[in-house]
Amino acid sequence: MALHAAAGLGYFLGPILLGYWILKYQSFQATFMTGLAIFATGSLAFWPSSILRSYPGFFISNFIIFFGLAVLELAADTFVALAGPGELSEARLNFAQAFNGIGSIVSPIIAQEALFSGINEEDLFRVQWCYFATALFVVFLAVVFYYVPLSEASDDELEVMALQRLCNADLERGVKAFGISARLLLLWSGVAVMWLYIGCQDTVAYFWSPLVQYAKPGFGSFWSLSVARSVFTASRFLTAGLCYVGVPPRITLGVCFLGACVTSVVALVLPPGGAGLSMLLLYYFFEGPMVPTLYAMILRGQGRHTKFAASAIVSSISGSAVWPAIVYGIENLHPTSDRPPLLVVAILFGISTLWPIMLSSRRVLRRWVDPKWSKRRVNGAGDGTQLAFESLHEKGAPVVAHHERVGTEAHT
Repeated sequence: MALHAAAGLGYFLGPILLGYWILKYQSFQATFMTGLAIFATGSLAFWPSSILRSYPGFFISNFIIFFGLAVLELAADTFVALAGPGELSEARLNFAQAFNGIGSIVSPIIAQEALFSGINEEDLFRVQWCYFATALFVVFLAVVFYYVPLSEASDDELEVMALQRLCNADLERGVKAFGISARLLLLWSGVAVMWLYIGCQDTVAYFWSPLVQYAKPGFGSFWSLSVARSVFTASRFLTAGLCYVGVPPRITLGVCFLGACVTSVVALVLPPGGAGLSMLLLYYFFEGPMVPTLYAMILRGQGRHTKFAASAIVSSISGSAVWPAIVYGIENLHPTSDRPPLLVVAILFGISTLWPIMLSSRRVLRRWVDPKWSKRRVNGAGDGTQLAFESLHEKGAPVVAHHERVGTEAHT
């Protein structure tokens, strides 16, 4: 639980206190390097805390690691979402984050079978050296990023591209849905859904062993989790392909939310046996595409607010500290039951399913989030969007050049 608390606190504070400001006023390159440097610092801080066997030291070193990871993830996910045609943002992010899934499969196996086999709590020597080696590798990556030229996107450029996309979708800046600005509605409702989802993800991961024993007593939790992560990764590759061929992300997301809700409910009510375990594995399949798909959908159309929106999304990963703690408290109140984790997850996914339903219920929101609208041609230049372009140009933004470069493909 301490690791989840450190992760939640690091992810909540990292984008707010540091990541957003560097990304906004410096560059993607600087944000990458800063995140990596903080990550390396946290890894090195583990050495003295492990020697002293200090719990506060362990917590602080992991907090620093997750703080750096939050800054790094802010830069990486936003860069991938923006670096290419806007209608393929979900495809790119799902494909890129699928490799993160591969790491989550391979790294625990290497750690258990090779690095830490036979280790006990009194023998931290190999753990210290692993953290030290990680720090050196991360510093090497930071040096690499110093020399790698990366494309950048200013707030004015992002605003122009967002206005272009709104024009393509026959929408106007400031358009409302349910009486609220569509941009703000999508941003904050999406962040809330991401917060709930991350809570579900980490709750199931934290309570995986008792859940497996509840579903199928005697079955090994380690290898079943490896299988679950494999299914999780495969679903991201599959979703990348579906987004590439044009399946609306809101439809994919709705199916995933509903599927996760149904499988958690079925796993909850089934008697112990293979069927219950199968439902847990299928749950991971539906869970896989949610983060990258949500991330890209929320960023679409945010314009000059894109970097702030990305920071809010990454900060919502702090749900990893809140919901496992809530479920832990519920379990302490009902020590004879193994059902609270699945019950809470089913309720949260049931609530989250309302989000894609909301998007589908309003024409404005469908046009805003569906990538297909970014492929439409814009004829003429006498509309409100053109006036917005001219307004930006008066403020000094090189609107004409960027408008020509973006063409009819929106990048956000």
